[in-house]
Amino acid sequence: MTLRLLLVSLFTAGLSLGASPPPVPTAPAAAPEWAELFGGASLPVIWQSIEAAAAKANTALAAGRTTGVAAWAETVHLGAHALVDQIRPEDPERAKRLHAVLEHAARLADEVLAAAGRNEIDLAAAAHRRLQSALALARLRLPPAVTSAPPAALREVSPAPPAPPAKP
Repeated sequence: MTLRLLLVSLFTAGLSLGASPPPVPTAPAAAPEWAELFGGASLPVIWQSIEAAAAKANTALAAGRTTGVAAWAETVHLGAHALVDQIRPEDPERAKRLHAVLEHAARLADEVLAAAGRNEIDLAAAAHRRLQSALALARLRLPPAVTSAPPAALREVSPAPPAPPAKP
């Protein structure tokens, strides 16, 4: 009984002295989805990679092909998210507008990716035209140091290998 009383009094004394409970371990923060492709890349490299991927997708869609378009659209998607996470304009209104157009570009890239994955050239081309408009607006809103940097080594998502032919 005295041992129990002693333990209760020690526990109560610890609480009354402001002793905090032991910290709860937290899981490490997950890396953003773009980190594998654009981790460590400079902002101009990310932007140039976005523009190059969009241009390649445009060329393929204009030729009536969807080969490679999904990978290029994924590059645009990941790059847009990388820019949103890393560019911090000082003016809050400018930041809001820039982030909104980049988020919109990421959604449009997803539409291109989905249509290309279904081999729907017309839908992919229509979504890509909207994506090009969003990227043109993003170019106007990005800092000049990002858009006018000298050419650098680009990064892009590797296209998936072609699916094996279906067995009859």
